[in-house]
Amino acid sequence: MSSLSIIFGRIYLVAITSNKKIWMVIDADIGKEVGFKTSVVKSSKQSGHNLYWLEIDLDEIKSLIANERIWQHYKIASLKVNSFSNIRGERKDRLTGKYLVKDIFFGQEKGIELDTVEQIFAKELKSSKNDNQQKRQDRLKEADKKPASILTQTRVFWRNPDVKVEVLQRANGHCGYCQAPAPFQRDSNGEDYLEIHHIIPLAENGDDTTENAVALCPNCHRKAHYGKKNFDIERLKKKNYL
Repeated sequence: MSSLSIIFGRIYLVAITSNKKIWMVIDADIGKEVGFKTSVVKSSKQSGHNLYWLEIDLDEIKSLIANERIWQHYKIASLKVNSFSNIRGERKDRLTGKYLVKDIFFGQEKGIELDTVEQIFAKELKSSKNDNQQKRQDRLKEADKKPASILTQTRVFWRNPDVKVEVLQRANGHCGYCQAPAPFQRDSNGEDYLEIHHIIPLAENGDDTTENAVALCPNCHRKAHYGKKNFDIERLKKKNYL
């Protein structure tokens, strides 16, 4: 046997070759970062979603197993290969007697953290901005018109409903930051639409209490999350929200 391969979505994801090399497909060129050689997967170029081969000596397998970053990018590559129809590379001459991983798992989808998906998109967005317009347009000509779907996992908190009700009643239909009236009413019950924001995020061990929560209009809520340098918490304190 010259090689042992794992096939997923019509291309090889992992191969152990006769010259004691491990080849893995990953979704980003992290070779310099992890200390291994990389090369572009030729069959992925036309898709606009470049994948990369990571080449590892078999005697370095312990380093591979311990490197969570490699496995994360391997997982993303696996999902992309199974999602994007125009990533091709079927080798019919090597398919005899082998199975697709997606068939072995009977179609069960393996989820990925929502935060990871957002981080990956942010990184790809930055890369796209750094490219020139011609490169983007060339990729768009080959890209799938329908977006791929990926099953995501996210951690949610079982929040106290009393906190939400009390904070909304305290707001009395006005944003706790800009003081403007709620921008619209909910179609379902006619209530003023405001969103609950935790000053110290629950994910950062913040309390689910009325003292740590404020009702905000959608615009101020986005500002609280994405314009943090301009979000003045002292203003909330002055309004006795904290």
